[in-house]
Amino acid sequence: MPDQYTEVTKKSWGSRLGGSIGGIFFGILLFLASFAVLFWNEGRVGLSETAKDATPFDASVEQLQAPADGTLVAASGVLSSVDEIGDGQFLKNGNYLIVRRNVETYAWVEKSQSTTETKIGGSQETKTTYDYEKQWVSTVPDSSNFKVRDGHMNQPKEYQDVANIVPTATVGVYGLDPTELVLPGSHPLTLTEEIVNLPENGELVGGEYMYIGGFSMNDPVVGNTRISYDVLPAGDTVTVFGALNGKTISPYFNKDGQKLYEARMTGFEASVIAMETEHSRSLWIWRVVGFLMMWIGLGMVLAPLSVLLDVLPFLGSLSRGAVSLATGLISIVLSVVTILVSMIFHNVVALVLAVLIAIVGVVYVFKKKGKK
Repeated sequence: MPDQYTEVTKKSWGSRLGGSIGGIFFGILLFLASFAVLFWNEGRVGLSETAKDATPFDASVEQLQAPADGTLVAASGVLSSVDEIGDGQFLKNGNYLIVRRNVETYAWVEKSQSTTETKIGGSQETKTTYDYEKQWVSTVPDSSNFKVRDGHMNQPKEYQDVANIVPTATVGVYGLDPTELVLPGSHPLTLTEEIVNLPENGELVGGEYMYIGGFSMNDPVVGNTRISYDVLPAGDTVTVFGALNGKTISPYFNKDGQKLYEARMTGFEASVIAMETEHSRSLWIWRVVGFLMMWIGLGMVLAPLSVLLDVLPFLGSLSRGAVSLATGLISIVLSVVTILVSMIFHNVVALVLAVLIAIVGVVYVFKKKGKK
């Protein structure tokens, strides 16, 4: 069977116009929702604001004058566990805090690429090319949904991904709940015959993969499997943020109900700075999301205009460019105004100053009018 298939579809001007008119409602919803997203985003407080009030202390020894129970602390010490874990099948139990088994299957993948041409009269012709190639994938595509199924059938994954976390852990001499604790990131594990149980048709490849299939990994067949592991070994020095309760450190909740319970590889000050950076990045991501929602929403509202002008394709193309530019500029202005208003609203001092300035301005205008 060919590994490429091309399909041509046509859509009339009337059906396109009807679809664009139907999209107006969703465009309005998306436009209005963008204001809610931007307003909500500016009201979020980063965990760094909570973390900077933590009391740093050395968790490697029990403190004779430890902070009172319930106090937010930044406990530094070695993160360890008396328990050992593996993946329950191939990877032998070891001194790990996290074990993630990543299973990939060699499978057919369908890729499509479309080009659309608008004809005189407003109809559109879309040419879609489907390409099929074999790749290592974490999620096996459902080949029954392929445009061309014959010769491209996939087999389901023989083994599943696994994510195990050690049941108990300590930082220094203080107990933790690792199932609740946000742990540092894991990293790839180098595989050796000493730490894995190889199946009959399995082999280690380059210390990175365990290959299962009976063929060479350089020349696999559909359905073959390769497995890799990411682990977080015990024994690293970390800083744990949480509430001190006797000999354990548990989740801490601030007055807004935000939960702070995480371990970082850096010290107290560096961890707080990292949290601030993460929050700032998150703020900008959501600002961009809000702007895009506004821009796309406005574009959907005005889309019927461009479809109407598509009876002469060059007019429709010019219209789309003009609409995109105009709605983009409008969205930038509205997004900036919304962000500034939201920042003022969520800041009590700024809000009071804004109200006072507004009152002074109104009084000044009325006095000027009274004098005239």
